[in-house]
Amino acid sequence: MRPTRPIPLDLDATEYSYVERPNSVLVDLVSRHVIAGRVGARILDIGCGAGANARELKAKHPSVFISGVEPNARAAELSRAVMDEVFVGLADAWLARGETRAFDGVILSDVVEHTPDPVGFLRELSRAPSLGDARLVISVPNYAVWYNRLRTLAGRFDYAWSGLYDRTHLRFFTRRSLAGLLRYCDLRVVEERCTPSLVQSAAPVLRRLFEKDVAAGAHLTLAESPAFRAYRRFVEPAEAAVCGVWPELLGFQLVCVAERA
Repeated sequence: MRPTRPIPLDLDATEYSYVERPNSVLVDLVSRHVIAGRVGARILDIGCGAGANARELKAKHPSVFISGVEPNARAAELSRAVMDEVFVGLADAWLARGETRAFDGVILSDVVEHTPDPVGFLRELSRAPSLGDARLVISVPNYAVWYNRLRTLAGRFDYAWSGLYDRTHLRFFTRRSLAGLLRYCDLRVVEERCTPSLVQSAAPVLRRLFEKDVAAGAHLTLAESPAFRAYRRFVEPAEAAVCGVWPELLGFQLVCVAERA
């Protein structure tokens, strides 16, 4: 009998399956390495989704200008509430427009792992006239996180709607392989950190609480919930401190700032 519930590899089941929340580490790095000291800093957010990171940045820095690039129409529609402008399409199409306005920073929040050619993608960004002096703030899932090591030992790899086992991931990275990629693309790492993995390890279970919201196109319900705000205030700082001791093992996302060498 055919299952009644869709599986993640059924790409027609839902075109946008993410429950979004801001990446606190990424927001902090953007604030310190891109926005600090610049009034009206200009940021390009590639793969901006529904705008969770942009909302956080705008709340902290009202004068910042954020231009989003997002291929999913529903997510782009949600992001318009906070973005200064949104281009609906892939980064390649945005680059082909020949943008001439210079940007101070580029956000690639969980984007590189979705690209078929990460080297070509990063080099193309570096060559773009409007992005040549911009710092890149990049986050990718950490394939070497502790719970994936345990699952691999148990012989398990199950695709998921989002997270490390996202059904649309084409590339996988560890701290070392990400550093090697950036170095190969003539990018110098300015600072690197990680996001915590302890609570994140329960994400597949927690996500079930928001299935109806995702189906209804409400992808920011988690970020707006009192429970998430309490987690960010009381739990995340301590969790981040613990996981930062051993990012290769305890980090969920590897987050770094890079610039042209």
